[in-house]
Amino acid sequence: MMAGLIEMSLNEVETLAAKAARGAGLSWGGAEEIGRAARRIARSGGDWPSLVLGLDSPAPGDAALEAQVLARLETEMQALGEGTATRAAVATAVLAALEVLAARTYVPASALSRVLGAGAGLTDND
Repeated sequence: MMAGLIEMSLNEVETLAAKAARGAGLSWGGAEEIGRAARRIARSGGDWPSLVLGLDSPAPGDAALEAQVLARLETEMQALGEGTATRAAVATAVLAALEVLAARTYVPASALSRVLGAGAGLTDND
């Protein structure tokens, strides 16, 4: 593995892509479609991170924009072969950018969020 690259399983690719797509403003359904597409693109050896990073738009929640993205994605998916890769290498800088998008889905840490049930509460008995 070359320096500056992180190897990910296809499951990790799908999960991160879906969370990042949700963080970019897509609905959960649309984000799940992006996750599955990213997995297939990664399996074919394609550039799945650019698909996800290209989603960050100034109009989150725009259903028409989401429909256009998913239609374009379907066209691109038809051109791909099945592929046989089981892992995907991602540059650390690209991974960091994807994680920034994914972090938009997290609940902010605050006393109120903990009182309402976020986190482990006062006892952590894992």
